[in-house]
Amino acid sequence: MVNITDFFGKDKKTGGGRRLRPSSSTSSSTAAKKTEPEVIDLDEPESEATVKKEEKKKSSEPVKPKANSKPASSGSTGSTNPVTAQDVLAKIPAVDLSNVHVKENVQFDFRNNNNGNDQDVPMGSADDFPEGKPNCLLGLTLVFTGTLPNIERGVAESIAKRYGARITKSISSKTSAVVLGEEAGPKKVDTIKKLGIKAIDEEGFKQLILGMPAEGGDGALAEKARKKIEEQEKQAQKEADEMAKKEKERVQRIEAAQKSGESAKQNDLVHEQNKLWTVKYAPTNLQQICGNKGAVTKLKSWLTNWDESKKNGFKKSGRDGSGVFRAAMLYGPPGIGKTTAAHLVANELGYDVLEKNASDVRSKSLLNVGVKNALDNMSVMGFFENKHNAQDDNSKKFVIVMDEVDGMSGGDRGGVGQLAQFCRKTLTPMILICNERNIPKMRPFDRTCLDIQFRRPDANSIKARLMTIAVRERFKLDPNIVDKLVQATRGDIRQIINLLSTVSKTTKTINHENITEISQAWEKEIALKPFDIAHKLLDGRIYTDAGSQTFNLNDKIALYFDDFDFAPLMVQENYVNTRPSLLQSGETHLEAIAKAADSISMSNLVETKIRSSEQLWSLLPLHAVLSSVYPASKIAGQMAGRINFTSWLGQNSKTNKYYRLLQELQYHTRLSTSTNKVGLRLEYLPALKKRLLDPISKEGSEGIDAVIKVMDDYYLTKEDWDTIMEFLIGPASTDAALKKIPTPVKTAFTRKYNSTTHPVAIYRAGTTTMASSASADQKPDFEDIIDADDAAPPAENEEPDEDADLKKDKLIKQKAKPSKRKATKPASGKESAPKRRRTKT
Repeated sequence: MVNITDFFGKDKKTGGGRRLRPSSSTSSSTAAKKTEPEVIDLDEPESEATVKKEEKKKSSEPVKPKANSKPASSGSTGSTNPVTAQDVLAKIPAVDLSNVHVKENVQFDFRNNNNGNDQDVPMGSADDFPEGKPNCLLGLTLVFTGTLPNIERGVAESIAKRYGARITKSISSKTSAVVLGEEAGPKKVDTIKKLGIKAIDEEGFKQLILGMPAEGGDGALAEKARKKIEEQEKQAQKEADEMAKKEKERVQRIEAAQKSGESAKQNDLVHEQNKLWTVKYAPTNLQQICGNKGAVTKLKSWLTNWDESKKNGFKKSGRDGSGVFRAAMLYGPPGIGKTTAAHLVANELGYDVLEKNASDVRSKSLLNVGVKNALDNMSVMGFFENKHNAQDDNSKKFVIVMDEVDGMSGGDRGGVGQLAQFCRKTLTPMILICNERNIPKMRPFDRTCLDIQFRRPDANSIKARLMTIAVRERFKLDPNIVDKLVQATRGDIRQIINLLSTVSKTTKTINHENITEISQAWEKEIALKPFDIAHKLLDGRIYTDAGSQTFNLNDKIALYFDDFDFAPLMVQENYVNTRPSLLQSGETHLEAIAKAADSISMSNLVETKIRSSEQLWSLLPLHAVLSSVYPASKIAGQMAGRINFTSWLGQNSKTNKYYRLLQELQYHTRLSTSTNKVGLRLEYLPALKKRLLDPISKEGSEGIDAVIKVMDDYYLTKEDWDTIMEFLIGPASTDAALKKIPTPVKTAFTRKYNSTTHPVAIYRAGTTTMASSASADQKPDFEDIIDADDAAPPAENEEPDEDADLKKDKLIKQKAKPSKRKATKPASGKESAPKRRRTKT
């Protein structure tokens, strides 16, 4: 690996440059071998023959001397023989754009993975790539498009960034070269032809790295890039000096306070070396906030015009439409500066801040106690501190900052609704902060707050701040690996600063040699959402040989465990809507879908074992493979449309609803029918539909009596009539017939039914549904039933109880003496029992 001794360009020594001959038998590798003797190595003395050859080649070109030329660092062999990126690109063979396989040509033919070649193509990695000189691609702007044959596109972009190149997604006139692969974007290919940009393949990219001198050569773009790095270095050093100056002033304030006997401020009591880096290097003004400049400007504009909007009664929207909102909602991923921006904007405009954590003030009662009383008050601290400053009116006011609003769960007894009510009537500016804005429990804030979205900052926005920290803490940070830190932490600035704070204790250099190990150890684990899980699983790139090296089977199973309830459902919903790119030789699209469906069916059997009474949760990894990973691998490729949310939830809810309604119908009609639920649905309901609907639809009001008679015969209610009409589907659907019935007829039917009495099937405990010859002689068991309304009849010769209070209690039945009861009881024992009407079922 290349040992970069200085990341800011001070040390002009370059080392470690070596040349590797690409091992390939293709035509591009042949071109590489031809151009290899012309590669310039700055670390080895050049022969006179080579120098004469270069001088002879350059003799016909005019040489413009540069005042600030740096022969040793730029890679030139002398002041009369500069080497530029254009010279190296001119020697690399260009790709024939007419033979490029673009995406539009890949239709539903579902070719095999190797484009008709049954031999496996070995996939390379960054370790197999040739090693170039330090910052050899400095000043170049590259675009990668399509699928490279031996290396993944993301790895190739990482290599280019390592050597100082600027990577963009779109092609413009400032693009230096395009690295083209198979299935490139058709629009990008057209743009390349239109702008005349040099297009190279993977072998050409290797030649570019081998041929470029250190520090980007003598080109104008490389010189501009070097000046930009020097400016960044000066800016970082300037900010570090300002921090040191402020620290010196803080120490002087502490010493002065100790001499005068006054108490120092609480912030001055903590020594700088004992502070967390996130506190120590927190932004002190709006210019130091990394990224989200538009969101910060929008928040500042809203708070600046808040008093004017208040005078207008929040009825005038203003230019940006924020004049009608009393509160603002800042939302975005954690650790990107939402709370910091709220505090800095308030402080810059002279507002005092009253901060509350919504997760601590969850319920409606706590909000009324802790926040309601502050909605229309003045700032006491601002009033007394600025009592003599009559011009500063804002300093007598304050803004309420409610952090972690989405931390209020659904069981917080009206906390979210009450906070939304505060936002509608508050006389004090309120700034709400949350991570997730589009979740259901945040809906009460719709059209109530001004939504301001904060996004993850890119590497360029964070780079300057991190370089300042590196200079201040005296450790070396390669600017080209900042994007690796951003990728590992998913743009969380707070975590990046904590990462540097920890790593800097053990090492004083963070570069390409140890960034991989550091990023893997500090990689931020985030549970993906169902849509992101489905998109990731159905992406064909993670199932290729190169993709499997960076995203193995355990990583794919981990996607399932991000949400193991929804991941299988999302795959099942969308697996037929893909365009497979990894089909085996001779396999069709339909065959791949059939294999995926078989795997999903087998996963249902495994899920039954998991969620049944056996509770075999150890089968979850197997279920992950059968329900998500394997089906997705068979049809993975490109999505033909957008990813749809699973419809199983709605269908399952509808199924449970109709089962419940069918159960009620079976209970009501079981006195007149002799079937189960399935038989009732298949045999009885179609016949009942004709008896209950045809008289009304054909005869009108005259058929109402016939319909009500059928309903009484089967113990059906008016709700049951509506349920039966809803059950029938397909050709037997009743929607069209119900629309033809006049409204007066429907009204008359409802009134007629409600004005008459109807039989009701009543079931009591102890009755049996089995009819037998001996059922008439059996008595129902009412031993466990106590009827509070029925008092026990007193025995004829029963002696009075001494306790009169027990006789008044209806829930206590006194037991008669056996001897007297036997004397008065008839022999048959039937007269003493009440007569009951029994219905066989």
